[in-house]
Amino acid sequence: MKISWFTENYPPNRGGMSRSCDRIIANLRKHHTVDIYHFTNKFEPFFSEANIGGLYTAIPMYEDSSHSLNLLWAFIKDNAEIAQSDVFVGFGSHLCIKGIPLMATWLKKPLLSCFRGNDFDTAIFSQKKQSLLFAIENSNAIACVSREKVERIKRLNLNRNVFYTPNSIDASQWEVLKSDRELAGKLKKDLALKNTTVIGIIGFLKQKKGVDFFISCLKKSRLASNVHLRIVGEIEPHLETLLIQKDIAYTICVPGAHTQLTANYLLCDAVAIPSIYDGMPNVIFEAAILNIPIIASNAGGIPDILDETNAFVFKVLSEASLIETLDEYASTPSEKRLEKSFFLKEKVLSEFSPEIETKNYLDIFKNITHQIKIVQS
Repeated sequence: MKISWFTENYPPNRGGMSRSCDRIIANLRKHHTVDIYHFTNKFEPFFSEANIGGLYTAIPMYEDSSHSLNLLWAFIKDNAEIAQSDVFVGFGSHLCIKGIPLMATWLKKPLLSCFRGNDFDTAIFSQKKQSLLFAIENSNAIACVSREKVERIKRLNLNRNVFYTPNSIDASQWEVLKSDRELAGKLKKDLALKNTTVIGIIGFLKQKKGVDFFISCLKKSRLASNVHLRIVGEIEPHLETLLIQKDIAYTICVPGAHTQLTANYLLCDAVAIPSIYDGMPNVIFEAAILNIPIIASNAGGIPDILDETNAFVFKVLSEASLIETLDEYASTPSEKRLEKSFFLKEKVLSEFSPEIETKNYLDIFKNITHQIKIVQS
């Protein structure tokens, strides 16, 4: 099978969706040819190169999304590689939602639309809603990263072929090295964190991540007097202002390498994921593999993995629930925290492996192919 995969989220772009896209494509290329059409300005327009398992082509992006999509259409409508494609995939993002369902229709190609988190959550309540609804109705299948998204899309009664395709993690890429532990120890010493509870907040901290809500509740919890927030990633200026106002100790870093990211995880006594709405954060899997306890809301796809047996979970936007959960974490003996982490790691390894993730996608492609054969007969 030859797959044409369209996305705005692929390396060298950073972020969870890019890492997920890279992982999924790399594993699918072990079974099928996957040609990537990447909306990006990090390369010359329409730069193309052969990869193992398929082509990579850079599609230029402009402020005017309609112009970007018209350029893509001009590029692919008579393209030989596209003509040989068996299926299109639109992997999240506004450009894919707006353009790929139409182009798949014009070129008579079956379409799998993948919704991760913010792509659906933002579009469904915005002026982009009609594009999203058209994409749902005109896709041969929908892949969702959380059960919550599956149910919400099914209830729109626009498409019956909606599938749960959760994230995964390759544990072999997160083996802790001696250098990782040494760097974590050095960081802890340099930051004078020996007798301090270090809570990590990791990733691209958008509004949906609920960081301001977490900071305000943390100040009212038992942890407030002896806590340090280690913010690993980009942060909005108003959050720094809030941290200063609440008098909460913090440091910020942006890791430049995998070993720096791993060391920052190891620096933490716990990782917080206080999302208001979300897909399935990669931070859950990374913290789980490294045996770091997690304090998280029950937003989006988070309950597909976390519960009271393997994490410290609170109700979305409930100040009382979050403060109670923070206090519960503070009063839980370290061996009990590690027990929760052990249960979570076992669950992630057994239920969220790359092999399972890949099979989910392969089953969908098989389902699409079966549908086409029925129609053609």
